[in-house]
Order: sequence, then structure tokens, then C-alpha cells
Amino acid sequence: MREGAVRWRDLEFFTSMDGGFNAPMSMHWWLCLPDGRFHICREWKEVGVWAEDLAQRFWKITRNDLGLGRPRYVVAGGDIDAKHGIKTAHGETVFETLQYYGMPMKRADRDRLNGWYRIHELLRPSPYGTPWLTVDPSCTYLIRTIAAAPQDEEHPDELDPHFSDDHALEDVRYGAMSRPSPTVRVRQQAIGDVGRMFQDAMAANRPGVLGAEAVRRSVA
Repeated sequence: MREGAVRWRDLEFFTSMDGGFNAPMSMHWWLCLPDGRFHICREWKEVGVWAEDLAQRFWKITRNDLGLGRPRYVVAGGDIDAKHGIKTAHGETVFETLQYYGMPMKRADRDRLNGWYRIHELLRPSPYGTPWLTVDPSCTYLIRTIAAAPQDEEHPDELDPHFSDDHALEDVRYGAMSRPSPTVRVRQQAIGDVGRMFQDAMAANRPGVLGAEAVRRSVA
């Protein structure tokens, strides 16, 4: 999906995050299309990022790299209550520090089973010919994780508990459980036009649209 097809600045968006320091921090940016679909346009995975550095890098990616404004919210789970926030002796948590730097933080719903159900729902085909959730091919960590995630043999609706590289799936699960909604209005464009332009752009420029059936094939 390219800005020339659907103006990213005209779409509302939010970000999902799985916090971590020694374990990887994972974050994804979700564009909210007016027809009810969502497009993950960017990911960020890194180890050893201090909270204030994370916030500054977040705004740089959002404003400079993506050309977006303020997100609806940043829904976060994982290691967000660890008290290694601002690099002083004050003891702020990561969550508090990100709020201090202007990020509109929201605590994640950590319901695992319903979260996996929501991801399954988002990856099923929509009436528009693409899944309800599409992922930009540049988000290689998420793509690889979805394809590699093993099922728990004893609990089929859960991940194998020995699968540790699940940070991208965790943060996308938080995003799916945040009850996102479509962009209400796109300036000077009807919903049908946006949906059609989105499909044309994906077909022309991004052939690797990821959905329930395309993930393994695209990775392979």
C-alpha cells in the first residue's frame, strides 16, 4: 500500500507494542481503512531500548518516516511496568515514561485465547477480496513469526509454550484486542473509492499481501 493510492495522512491509525528490554521490543503501526479493514504498514523490533529513546524513535518513525500525525492510541503489553523509565533515580515505569513523552498509551487486554481468535478473524477474507488485516511485506519479523508459530498439542487454540520468539504475535494480538474501528471519514474520497484504490495499489505495487492463506506461501 503506497501513499499515492490511499493518502496515509487522511487515515486514522494506532500502534501496538509488546514491551521488552533484554527480550525484544516489538511494535506495529495499523492504518484504519474506512471500509473496516486494517493495514499494518510498519514494524519495529529492537533489543535494549531505553523508554525515553523508544519514545523519541517512535515519533521519528511516525512523523518523519511514515508522514503520519498523532495515533489514536498506543496499546501496550509485555514489560511495560518495569521501572527503568526515565534515566534518573525517580523510578518511573516504562508506561509512565512513554506517557511523559506524549505517547497516548493504553493498557492491552491480555486475554490470550480471545486474542488469537481475533487474529484468525482478521486474517479471513473480506468481501473486498483481501483479508480484513493485511501486512506490508517489509514487516518481515511478523511474517516470519506467523509462519513459524507452532500449535500447542494439548491446547489447540494456544501457541506451543516452548515457542519463545512470539513478540510480534503478542503485540499484534494486543492490537486486535484493542477493538479498533474504521476511519470515519476520508477527505474528499468515498469509502468505495478508497477500497478500490487500495486494492489496485496492492495488486500493482505490493503483490505479497498477507492473509490467512498467503502467509506461508509468501514467506517460502
